Amino acid sequence: MPHYREKGNIIMTLSIRSQPFGVAQRLGASMAVLCACALTPAQVLNFNLTLDGSQEVPAVDTPATGLGTATLDLSNNLFSWNFSFQDLSANETASHFHAPAPLCQSAGVVIALPGGSPKVGSQVVTTQQRDQIIQGLWYVNVHTANFPGGEIRGQVEPAPLDDPIPGPIPLSAHTVRLITVADGMTAPNWAAPAPGIGGRLFVADQVGTVWNVNLATGTKSVFLDVSGRMIPLGIFGQGTYDERGLLGLAFHPDYATNGLLYTYTSEPFDANNPADFSTMPQGTDPNHVSAVVEWHVANPTNPDATVDPNSARVVMRIDQPQFNHNGGCMNFGPDGMLYIALGDGGNADDQDTGTDPFGVRVKGHGCTGNGQNINTILGGVVRIDPTGNNSGNGQYGIPADNPFVNAEGLDELYAYGMRNPFRFSFDTATGDLYLGDVGQNDIEEIDIVEAGRNYGWNLREGSFRFVRNGARSGYAATPDGMIDPGLTDPIAEYDHDEGIAIQGGFVYHGSAMPDLDGTYIFAEFAQQFNNDGRLFHLDENNGIQEFRIDGGGQVDFFILGIAQDASGEVYALANNTGIPNGATGKLVRLAPPFALAVTGSCPGSMTASASGATPGGRVAFIRATGTGSQRIPQGNPCAGTTLGLDRTARLVASPAANQKGVASITGNVPANACGHVFLQALDISTCGTSNVAGL
Repeated sequence: MPHYREKGNIIMTLSIRSQPFGVAQRLGASMAVLCACALTPAQVLNFNLTLDGSQEVPAVDTPATGLGTATLDLSNNLFSWNFSFQDLSANETASHFHAPAPLCQSAGVVIALPGGSPKVGSQVVTTQQRDQIIQGLWYVNVHTANFPGGEIRGQVEPAPLDDPIPGPIPLSAHTVRLITVADGMTAPNWAAPAPGIGGRLFVADQVGTVWNVNLATGTKSVFLDVSGRMIPLGIFGQGTYDERGLLGLAFHPDYATNGLLYTYTSEPFDANNPADFSTMPQGTDPNHVSAVVEWHVANPTNPDATVDPNSARVVMRIDQPQFNHNGGCMNFGPDGMLYIALGDGGNADDQDTGTDPFGVRVKGHGCTGNGQNINTILGGVVRIDPTGNNSGNGQYGIPADNPFVNAEGLDELYAYGMRNPFRFSFDTATGDLYLGDVGQNDIEEIDIVEAGRNYGWNLREGSFRFVRNGARSGYAATPDGMIDPGLTDPIAEYDHDEGIAIQGGFVYHGSAMPDLDGTYIFAEFAQQFNNDGRLFHLDENNGIQEFRIDGGGQVDFFILGIAQDASGEVYALANNTGIPNGATGKLVRLAPPFALAVTGSCPGSMTASASGATPGGRVAFIRATGTGSQRIPQGNPCAGTTLGLDRTARLVASPAANQKGVASITGNVPANACGHVFLQALDISTCGTSNVAGL
């Protein structure tokens, strides 16, 4: 790594040696070369200054802080500043602007400042210095008698964007109907089909239960209970918010013959059982440990089989610095390897600053953060062979073609630069890995993940420059000056006007909604944390569109995850609390609108077809001589449901829908019925009603 020293007012020459692939990428965004030709000559750029001891190298424990602003006039290279500070531990001895150095590195003095606070001034800088300022390579340092190397430091960073992505997400032309398949869970956040077992989804409930859900009947049973392994949930006590728990579930591709499956759980720290991976300083305990565990089912072809509770084999254990940003998603790729997503370790901004919600000083991220550290397992996706044994603990295999094998970086690492890659999936047609990375304060993103790539966190949030902002809240800023080919931008992103936590989804390959074949469907947890999840999809240009909800309503629950069954149909995993508490959790299928169409000639033979019904379920065709608003009386299926017919409504027939969700009736219609008889269909499984159609 390049090294800088302060020597009077001289800037030491920087020499960058050829670095291995991962290291060059990691340094690239900090030392990017600016294309000055892209700048508008008359533009004045605005910057923020946030000073504290956490940005010093090494970090300083001090109550002193400082705030200010700066501007850079590109027409004449005039750099101006205005900042103040307070609570120094001793008298100020010197203050300077230093450059060129990103966070976590030091550089020589470029401007010496007079003593006292506030500090207001300006100076014309060189073209090279102008470019360094825009790249984020200038910082101010206030020195004191107690800390001669500097007590508080602040990087010159671009000001925050008021609205990173203006304009709302547009409504889609596609409408979906939301059908509750199973309920009575707590906080279901993931589900997976088991190879060889049709018509079932195995749902991971955050509180530790894996449910075996029969998709045809909606009945569920306990497949596995791992709650006894887990840390107690609720960061402020039982019934409060938490990001820990049962977070991942994956079935081995050969499950039908070997009966193997894997879970990802949050477990208590045990000083007598050290984790396989840790970023914690010596003598500092993590908040908890993430464990990947293998389980076995003795008779895997039996759809009602359960897991042997004594079959647990720990594959790997990872120290987690804080309670949040755990990732946890696991999927077997088309290559048969197990991919595991891991967050940056928690807290905020991926840095050792401040305290966590428990009042514990944040540690475990280092200065640069875990996301940009290719020698840590946190903040990326790892790829292993869980049935191999050439790992350090002998419990899994490391594929020889992993990108950092025989190179700088962790052998297990597949891709990095991620904050909280909570959910990802493989397109079953192309093998592409789609990943939703939950953002900090501004941007949610979707990535196509490829081997060895750096997805930017915590240099970027989405495609925007991320400013860590010292001990204050980080923010998104213009990426100008940080353009770097070593960072991979998302294929789609949205800002926090639209929501707060992306839920990565699946490329649709089901049969119920053929117009959506090949479309990536994903979700937002909640727009304002008020039972207001949202359902999105990408269009052909990777633009984000929001599904219309059948009936003109809105999603009225928190979306905790997205799932896909063996047939390619897509589901939302939801509850009404947004936390791992209660019994409002449910599995909701995305289906086409329930629609009725009448074809043929009147008088004569006519056919009424209802599409979007529950496959295999009964559909009631109801006729009346007028439209209106009539409730189905008690004692009948779907009692209380309001029809769009008048009180002459009578049942005609109730055939079963086929596997594509279509039910039909055909009959001869007399002349006196033409224009005087109306039909409506009722999906008895869901009590959903179709449009009203006249004969």
